[in-house]
Amino acid sequence: MNAAVTQSDSATKPVATVWSRSWLRRSISCLLVFHLFAIVIAPLAVAPCSQLSQKLWSGFRPYLEVLYLNHGYHFFAPDPGPSHLVRYELRFEDGRVEQEVFPNKAQHKPRLLYHRHFMLSEFLNNLAMDESRPELFHAVTQSYSEHLRHQHRAVGVILHLRRHYLPSPQHVSSGKRLDAVELFAERPLETHASERR
Repeated sequence: MNAAVTQSDSATKPVATVWSRSWLRRSISCLLVFHLFAIVIAPLAVAPCSQLSQKLWSGFRPYLEVLYLNHGYHFFAPDPGPSHLVRYELRFEDGRVEQEVFPNKAQHKPRLLYHRHFMLSEFLNNLAMDESRPELFHAVTQSYSEHLRHQHRAVGVILHLRRHYLPSPQHVSSGKRLDAVELFAERPLETHASERR
C-alpha cells in the first residue's frame, strides 16, 4: 500500500514541478491569448470593417490560413448583402426548354442541402466578382453546366447569375412582396452544349 502511494506521488511530482515554472505558464498563456485574438480578428476583418481590423488581419493572416481558421463568420447586421441564385435553362433534343433555379427551397430538403446549394451559388458569385481568375471562373461554370446537363439529360445549359437585393424599409412598408421583380438583377454567364449531336 505504501509502495503504491509513493509511486503515485513520484509520478505526479515531475508534472507539478514542470508546470510550476513561471516561464512555461507565461508562454502557454501568451499562446492562448494570441490564438483567441486571432480567432476574433478573422470575422472582424470581413468588409465592411475598420482600417485597424484590416491591418490586424494582414498580421494574423499567415497563422489563420495555416490552421484554416480564417472563416469569415461575420454577422449580418448592420449591413447584410444581397443573396445569389443560379437560374439555368435546360435545352433538350426535342426542342423543349425548361428553367430551374438553385438553391430551391421546395426541391432541396432538408435545410442543410439547401444551404449547400446556396454556398455553391455564392461561390460562383465570388468568382464572377474576382476578375483576376477568369480561367477558374470558366472551369467552375463549365463544371456546374456539365453536372446539370448530365443530371437532366439535356443537350444544352445556359447559366444565369441572379442577384436578390434586400428590400428597403419603404419597399416593405408599402406592402410590396419580397420576391418582387425589381429586387432581382440577372446576368447570363455561359452556354454549354453537349458534344454529341
